[in-house]
Amino acid sequence: MRLLRDPRCWLALLMIAGVLVYARGVAGDFFLFDDFQNIVLSPPMQMLGKEPPDWIGVMFLNATGPTRRPLSMLSFALNILAFGMSPPAFKVVNLLLHLANGALLYALLRRIASRLLPPGARVSTDALALVVAGVWLLHPLHVSSVLYITQRMNVLATTFTLAGLLCYVEGRLSSLGGDRSGVWTGIVGMGLFGLLAVFSKETGAMVVVYAFLIEAFCFRFEAPRQQRWPLLALYACGIALPLTAYAGHLLLHPEALNWTRHGFTVGTRLLSEARVVCDYLVWTFIPLPSSMTIFHDDIAASTGLFAPPTTAASIAFLLALAASAWVLRQRAPAFAFGVAWFLAGHSLESTVLPMELVFEHRHYLPMVGPLLAVACLVAEALARKPRALGAAAMVALAIVGSATAVRANDWRTALSMAQADARNHPESSRCQYEAGRALAEDGARRGMFAAVKAQAVAYIRRAAELDPYQVPPSAALVIIHGTDEPVPQDEVDMLAERLRSARSNEQANPFLDLLVNASNGRLALTPEQVAMLFDAASANPRWTKRVRSMMLNNYGAYQFNVVHDTAKALRLTSDAGTLDPANAYFPLNLAKINFAAGDLEEARRHLATAQELDTLNQYRNDIAELRGAIGYSNAGR
Repeated sequence: MRLLRDPRCWLALLMIAGVLVYARGVAGDFFLFDDFQNIVLSPPMQMLGKEPPDWIGVMFLNATGPTRRPLSMLSFALNILAFGMSPPAFKVVNLLLHLANGALLYALLRRIASRLLPPGARVSTDALALVVAGVWLLHPLHVSSVLYITQRMNVLATTFTLAGLLCYVEGRLSSLGGDRSGVWTGIVGMGLFGLLAVFSKETGAMVVVYAFLIEAFCFRFEAPRQQRWPLLALYACGIALPLTAYAGHLLLHPEALNWTRHGFTVGTRLLSEARVVCDYLVWTFIPLPSSMTIFHDDIAASTGLFAPPTTAASIAFLLALAASAWVLRQRAPAFAFGVAWFLAGHSLESTVLPMELVFEHRHYLPMVGPLLAVACLVAEALARKPRALGAAAMVALAIVGSATAVRANDWRTALSMAQADARNHPESSRCQYEAGRALAEDGARRGMFAAVKAQAVAYIRRAAELDPYQVPPSAALVIIHGTDEPVPQDEVDMLAERLRSARSNEQANPFLDLLVNASNGRLALTPEQVAMLFDAASANPRWTKRVRSMMLNNYGAYQFNVVHDTAKALRLTSDAGTLDPANAYFPLNLAKINFAAGDLEEARRHLATAQELDTLNQYRNDIAELRGAIGYSNAGR
């Protein structure tokens, strides 16, 4: 019994519970979505273990985010070197990081909880920190953060953020105890871990905001005058200056806010996010696995304050929440701190940035705020009833743990996850599409494609009906039908119309894949049908130059491989290179076409250009192979 009074024992039990509830999902032997771009299909990642690692390529070839997230990419590379390209191995590491985050959160909360409770409160800060960290650790909303491999970027950034905040709190506590260097120790520690967080994912920059909230609510800038100026300088440089610079940028470049993406503008996004942020709160305290999914496109964008009416209600609720936090900041600092943490945590990804409306991983660290606020209120209310308080804590842990086990079980295979999401979100076009795609892939892998084709098509047709702007369902119907029979013209017409009106660059990806399949002779499309689709896509003014260049390149490959029009293939691929002149991929393809056509001089010229542009050695092996085929000497490479 004495052992059970040790908080470390309970923390260890929470870690074990975390392993148990995630066990079925961690064993899932599959990659998802962005995993392919960032890991599976990345040339430097593919070469790991086959030759000396190209660390520069591994860390910086990823095009995600302005920092390229090199530490996250490095962690993926180390995973591959240690365990190969094994999805469960990646997920095990993600889970270990999540467990570490739970331990760091516990350590942080137990140091600041006493400063958020009223004087004389009969609440154990160790117990409070354990319960909040435990509920957070076992919460089902974090399943996608742990089991979606690419979300390691978010989880790892949180690891460094929490470590930085812990350093800051330790430094501040030390300074209050008389250590003159405590403030600087805290600032430097937070700064170093903050940099590591930013190089894992850009949201790591929020460490300064979280530290400011801890300072304002827990320490209230209490320090000798000579130690106070570093604190003021930190928050002026870390928060005020970036906000002022960004506001100035918007004043000078107001067109930066005139974006349209995913079918909404910056105005409709802000209106919609009020509802979404309220949804995060609902999912926190009513954690139904059926509410959770990777895709939430069944949450429609708001088009006005009362369209839908919940928009105005959500805005009013959030304003009331913020106002109550301000009013109660002295009497109920824990509640005020929790509200501020929650709202600040969503201020980056849930405001004006042109991003998807909803992703569960955005609530990963912000969830701490509402959990802490409610836990402190309940603990104070039941302080004189320790048995009731303990029972409430156990019930909360049991509820979230059970829900996570159910949700993690859905993630045991790609098909079970997709079908669960489609079943729970019948109005989500993306969920229906993913269920059809996963079913078709699973059937093909098991040699039973014909048996599942009708059901897969039904899912995908439903997806197409739910969202008339989505390209993937239409492209999938063309690909599925075109594998063993001529494609009905009405499906080609529908795809052409969607390509013509697509609203975001991501919508081009399935068409690029379709062109590859057609170029390889795996689709029963006529040249006229392919030309019709290409012309429709070309008529869409929303594509970026990079997307247009890939369309030109892939259509050029189709012209060369299927139509056998070498001149047109060269012209299209050359146009691709003109649109994206820094990309070595296009001169490399020009070299391949010229080599296949017997023009070795032109092949050498384009290959030299590709070699010059390939500064990160992304296409090193392709270039070397073609050099050997053409008859180059390898000297100088």
